[in-house]
Amino acid sequence: MLKNLEQLILSSNFKEAEALYHKMDFQQFDDEILMSAYDNHNMIYYTFLHYLIMKKETAELHNLAFSLCVHALTPIEGAYHCALYHAQRAIELTNEQDVGDLENLLFIYGVPDQVVSDEKALETCHKILALEPSNEIAKSVLKKLQRRMK
Repeated sequence: MLKNLEQLILSSNFKEAEALYHKMDFQQFDDEILMSAYDNHNMIYYTFLHYLIMKKETAELHNLAFSLCVHALTPIEGAYHCALYHAQRAIELTNEQDVGDLENLLFIYGVPDQVVSDEKALETCHKILALEPSNEIAKSVLKKLQRRMK
């Protein structure tokens, strides 16, 4: 089934690929999309995710698009900016209550393109720590920010 999904996406047969998507476990779908995108370095996977998002926008799909941008499609100019958009939409869709979505913003805060400002990273750290006071990622970024902003 997975090879078939890859072939359907690569041939832009999105309707049939969508039918397979609905039959799959999301984690299996997520893994397959990321592995195929690594193997093929093809933007068509990102296009397919947009096709799915236009049909039914979910934080899950935005998180997958985020992962695609920051991992498999990183060499493409603007990938981190696209990842920022998807991180922000996932955060909005979960009403800023999902720590993993907020951590995605902190992840791209550290990339060379500096797509997240110090102020936004600081605000995000505080939101994460309000939800999960022992979050090590937020604590670590907060320490770096405090040193940087002195």
